Amino acid sequence: MVSLEERVQLMEDKDEIRELTAKYCYAVAAQDSDALIDMFTEDGIFDMPPDRHFEGREQLSELYTAGIAEATPKPFIQNHVISVDGDTATGNCAVEIRLVENGVAMTACGYYNDKYRRENGAWKFAHRDFNLYHWVPLSEGWGS
Repeated sequence: MVSLEERVQLMEDKDEIRELTAKYCYAVAAQDSDALIDMFTEDGIFDMPPDRHFEGREQLSELYTAGIAEATPKPFIQNHVISVDGDTATGNCAVEIRLVENGVAMTACGYYNDKYRRENGAWKFAHRDFNLYHWVPLSEGWGS
């Protein structure tokens, strides 16, 4: 049986991780590349379809500077499930994204498989793996 102190720590850890993903969404919408890069560990990884892989601060900087400026995405996180093990954690969360791609309003939906690591007392993304259900023009809808 875990102690009350351990249970409180677990709740605080999960809450901080949920806030990390929320802050991520706000930083993406604001195109705040410095904040986004700082949310990752030094060796952080971001994978996204179809086969894009960004590893380390330099590559993440390329993604979050040029990549988001073109699409101006607005992500929304929900359905977060988190498992904490000391200074590491894993999680899944659903994401809906509104964006403009080549002048066309788009809708996207998918999920993240995340690995987190606590560094210097703060939770950060060690690995974000973005997976898609759909990425389609809003006018066509996702059910087409």
